[in-house]
Amino acid sequence: MTLGLHPAIIFGVSIALFLLLHIALRWTLPAVFILVAAVAALIGDFGFPYRHLVEGGFGFINLILALFAGTFFGHMMRVSGAADAASDGIVNAGGGRVALVLTMVGLPIFVVGMFVGLSGVAVLSAGVIAVPALRRLGFADASIAAFIAVTATAGMIAPPVNVPAMLLADGVNMPWTGVTRALLFLSLPMAIAGVIWFSTGARPTEKAAEMTGPFNAGAALLGLLPFILMVAIWLAVRIFPEQLPDPSSPLVLIIGGLVMLPRVKGPRIKEVLYSTFTGTPLLLGAVLVAVGIIVQIMTLTGVRGWLVVSTMSLGSPWIYPGLLVGMPLLGGPLTSMVVADVLGVPAAFWLIAQDMIINVSALSGLAALAEFVPPTSIAAALSCYVVGGGTVGQVFRRAWPPLLVLVATAFVMIFFARQLSGIIT
Repeated sequence: MTLGLHPAIIFGVSIALFLLLHIALRWTLPAVFILVAAVAALIGDFGFPYRHLVEGGFGFINLILALFAGTFFGHMMRVSGAADAASDGIVNAGGGRVALVLTMVGLPIFVVGMFVGLSGVAVLSAGVIAVPALRRLGFADASIAAFIAVTATAGMIAPPVNVPAMLLADGVNMPWTGVTRALLFLSLPMAIAGVIWFSTGARPTEKAAEMTGPFNAGAALLGLLPFILMVAIWLAVRIFPEQLPDPSSPLVLIIGGLVMLPRVKGPRIKEVLYSTFTGTPLLLGAVLVAVGIIVQIMTLTGVRGWLVVSTMSLGSPWIYPGLLVGMPLLGGPLTSMVVADVLGVPAAFWLIAQDMIINVSALSGLAALAEFVPPTSIAAALSCYVVGGGTVGQVFRRAWPPLLVLVATAFVMIFFARQLSGIIT
């Protein structure tokens, strides 16, 4: 006797099993995902699909490599003292002006997010500069984590690399060209709103002017040298694409980390390597492996196709609140990259009468909200890890105004796509 249940039933059973195991029984997320995938395949009449489980586990291997490379870079910055030197230089150069300091510490986070296209990597690599700088200005840990998460997410959706948007573009067969202005139109308002909000609405607990000292340009430049080198490589391979091979983001991050090797004593290298492959980064790497398995099984059992058809059949005006609610909620467990591919692609086809570049850019912004939604909440969770304090709930309560700006910008792009076409594309 075979089961072969309808994809909608498989999806419902998977959600119920996920809630039972993760919420009620407190199983770890990777174990829950793998078991849910196995059960979904079984009730979908595919038995125990070893090949698909293994193949799916490698679906996000490039993101996992970037995650560990970013962690390595961040720990090298911290252990070598480069992060403290850079943050001291930024705070002293800012002269107690909180908005200016936030802009300067946020810039490396934003830039890494731009060129890697993943908020988590930006948090792990560049967030280490923001933590000591904002602590020195008197910000609470949760506020620091929220600012890092907001800035990293804004960088992730900025050009030239926006992984959710690239997955969307691939799904609708759109060439990855001409997206720069649209993605800047989406990302810059959120980044600017973050600086304004955290310098006014989330005030530091001490007077910033009292926390500054003399500016040491040499020390600050030395601390920022690894970032300068990485940005130089990223720019060089884009300016001279025919002459220079692209070393890929993980390798660039490793190169940046190795620049600080002369300043790291032997025993501390072991500490860096241990920290890179343990704790929260290791757990998130396991989550990405398990998410790859889930996506593979969703495709195998027809659940992914059912979600696509269901999304496209919502019709106006229900598709808009459906996207606003569905993309973050489904992206919470599946990450912003997956939900952009699963729900964003059919939504882009539903909006096909409009400018597709604007559609893809705006939908990637809605998908990015998943960076703050449990259980993965990649940007928020990793920001708490880098800061060493705060919770995902505290981060969200402090980050909602810039997120609201992101939502508003995305829907402006969707509703006024015809008017904006030719202006931002």
